Amino acid sequence: MKKMIEKRITRSDVPVELTWNLDDLFSSEEAWEAELKVIDQEIGQFNRFKGTLHTGAKALVDCLCAQEQLLMRIIKAFTFVSLKQSADGTDPINQANLARFSALRTKSIAALSFIDSEILALEDGIIETFLEREPGLEDFRKNLLELLEKKKHKLSPETEEALAALGELQGAPYQIYQMSKLADMDFSPIHDAAGNEMPVSFALFENRYEFSADTDVR
Repeated sequence: MKKMIEKRITRSDVPVELTWNLDDLFSSEEAWEAELKVIDQEIGQFNRFKGTLHTGAKALVDCLCAQEQLLMRIIKAFTFVSLKQSADGTDPINQANLARFSALRTKSIAALSFIDSEILALEDGIIETFLEREPGLEDFRKNLLELLEKKKHKLSPETEEALAALGELQGAPYQIYQMSKLADMDFSPIHDAAGNEMPVSFALFENRYEFSADTDVR
C-alpha cells in the first residue's frame, strides 16, 4: 500500500472562506494604522484628568468613561494585529505591527496608571460617597470596590508609572519566545500507525496531535 504524505499548508494555501474575516474589525491595514494614531492622540489627552479625581464624583466618572472608551479601541486594535500574527507568525510585517502595537499599549498603561493611584489616595469612604451621588459610577462599582481592596499594597504614583512604562521590556522575553516558537522552529515529520508521514509544528501538536488516541503520535 502506498504511504500518504500529508503536506503542511501555508497561510496562502488556505481557502479564503476558511480564514478569519477581519473586515468587521478593520477593512484594511491602513485603517488599522489610522486607528493607532487616534489611540495615540487619546492617550495624550488623559493629562487633563490628572490631579482632578479628588474634586468630585463627576470628575471621576468622566475619567473612567474616557478610559473605558480608550480601552475598547485598544482591545479592538489588539485583536486585529494579534489574529494577523497568529495566522502567520513568519510574516515580518505581522511581527513589526505587533511590536508597534505593544509599544503603544505600554504607553497607554503608563499614561493611565495615575487613575488607580489617585483613587487609592482618596480618604476612606470617599468612593462610597461618590457612588451614592453619581449614578454614572454604578457601572464601575465592582471595579472600584475591588480596587479599594488593594489599597494597603499600593505604591507611590511615580513608582506605579515607572513600572507600567517598563511593561514592554518585561514582556519582551515571552514575545521573543512566541515569535521563535511560531516562526523559527522546524521539526521532523512523524509517522502514524499506517506509516503515513505527517508534518509537525506547534500548532499541529496543540490542535491535533495532543489529542490523538495514538500514544506514539501524541
